[in-house]
Amino acid sequence: MRVVERVVAEAAVRPGERAVDLGCGSGQLSLRLAERAGNVLAVDVSQAMVDLLERNARQQGITNVTGRAAAVEHLDLPEGSVDVVVSNYALHHLRDPDKAVAVRAAARWLAPGGRLVVGDMMFGRGGDARDREIISSKVAVMLRRGPAGWWRIAKNAVRYLLRVQERPISMAAWMALFEAAGLAGVQAHPVVAEAAVVVGTKPPTPAPGSAGAEFPGGAESCGAAAEPLIAGAGAGIEPGNAGGPGAEARNGVIGGDGSVEASGPDHRS
Repeated sequence: MRVVERVVAEAAVRPGERAVDLGCGSGQLSLRLAERAGNVLAVDVSQAMVDLLERNARQQGITNVTGRAAAVEHLDLPEGSVDVVVSNYALHHLRDPDKAVAVRAAARWLAPGGRLVVGDMMFGRGGDARDREIISSKVAVMLRRGPAGWWRIAKNAVRYLLRVQERPISMAAWMALFEAAGLAGVQAHPVVAEAAVVVGTKPPTPAPGSAGAEFPGGAESCGAAAEPLIAGAGAGIEPGNAGGPGAEARNGVIGGDGSVEASGPDHRS
């Protein structure tokens, strides 16, 4: 629950805000957000999990949560239509290019000042001291379990090295994705063991006629090609706008060392 608590705290949902939970599972995070949000769109690739979330919401008398079965990387919402996008222990299942797609999409959906908060297992393949500490700690725990633990080490090593089913990346890689998507004030917060939370904010749209509005890079970029800015406010979430179901992104093998090129569920604690 420590990761959920940190995601909720960093999301800092204000009364009436519009929220999206990517990889919602049974609703552990969505139902917490619904206590303050105006509405929550809860998205999961599994229809069974969405059905469970909706049952949990009914049992708790929560009426402002809408479930949607869709693959996260294929979800489409109106630009500037939400205030908060969160995810907890879901996105590590995506292939690395699809992580970048999901972050860019979330940044596009956010209204100015909106927050993207991702809680997940975050470590690479031993490229820094934190990675090595996490990996060695996990191996030590498994070794103490005897033959069953040895088998778990072998199985997880294959998954980890071949990037099958679980494809975690480092905190630095997540931060790079957030920044490449145009989010500001990006911060990473280790929580417990391999878990961490990364948060970023959609910058405000420059006022018409300002230097930033005319030249996104500021006055220094007057001679450079200026790309259009993302529009600000948009329509509220409607279930019909949430995109259709897509295939679960858990097949294929992606190489690499845990880093992500910006061009390019169900563990929850």
